[in-house]
Amino acid sequence: MDKVVLVVTHRRGFEADPVIDELRRRSISVFRFNTDACNEASVASFTSEGEEVTFSCDGRRVASTNVAVGWCQQLPPYLGQAGDERACLQRENLLALQLPSLDALKIPWFNKPWHVLHASSKIAQLVVARAIGLTIPKTLVSNDPHAIRNFAQEQTTVAKNLATPWVVSCGETHAAYTRIVDLLWLLDDAALSFAPIIYQEYRERKRDIRVVVVGDATFAASCVPGPHQREDVRKESGAGESFEACNVDAETTHKLHSLMRMLQLDYCAADFMEDTDGNLFFLEVNTCGAWWWLDQFYNGAICRALADALVSRMGGSA
Repeated sequence: MDKVVLVVTHRRGFEADPVIDELRRRSISVFRFNTDACNEASVASFTSEGEEVTFSCDGRRVASTNVAVGWCQQLPPYLGQAGDERACLQRENLLALQLPSLDALKIPWFNKPWHVLHASSKIAQLVVARAIGLTIPKTLVSNDPHAIRNFAQEQTTVAKNLATPWVVSCGETHAAYTRIVDLLWLLDDAALSFAPIIYQEYRERKRDIRVVVVGDATFAASCVPGPHQREDVRKESGAGESFEACNVDAETTHKLHSLMRMLQLDYCAADFMEDTDGNLFFLEVNTCGAWWWLDQFYNGAICRALADALVSRMGGSA
């Protein structure tokens, strides 16, 4: 059996498809492993004898000895999803098998799953970004009503989710957009202490910038927010509709690569914001962030760069 590229994703991970197609055009064998739950759960087995791992998905099976390189295109979609007791039990056990089994593979990775999971921490990102000299907005992460009130009274403040902007329940997905804090919200101690939230100083936006990094290659696009996007460029807009290709200065690009090295990432989609005074602020790193809508500006170069990165790792060592 030919050595394969193991693509770790899920059934809605459509951005894996064009890269898989590109690899197959190059006669590279690919095994797609979907990490879904419920009745769509794929199968994995770990044995202590030689630490062999096998993966089965959609009637196909691959052993760890036949995997040349791995790509964590998406983390398991059940992470953070609400569920009943049975669903939660299944997800906890799937996670306890899937990620450690993938981590046990002695192969090169293009974004190792555990690195992706760790680097998804917004606090870790902000700490590293500050350490390497990226400018970040004044930030508080807290569920302490006293601290939140003091912070929000110092400047106009926005609030955004700490874990994920997407809330999945009963098969529906809702977006929790970044919002400017209404001072009336600060009167409710129970609401403020319910869960920690990211609070940041509000800066009037001139443009939003997404930077996709694939190894040493960098691709960027920017857009001017519309009148209903003061706090969040995703609001009332399809992905990428108002974006256009742009350049990012060499110093910012260098710092972003430094951030990725410290977070042990080979790929990311990073978000920046330029305010009306021309100051550039780092917002966050999306460890499995979307790139398909940027690729239209680069004639498929992002897809090809991802395929190049995987092919270059085939035959390497972990």
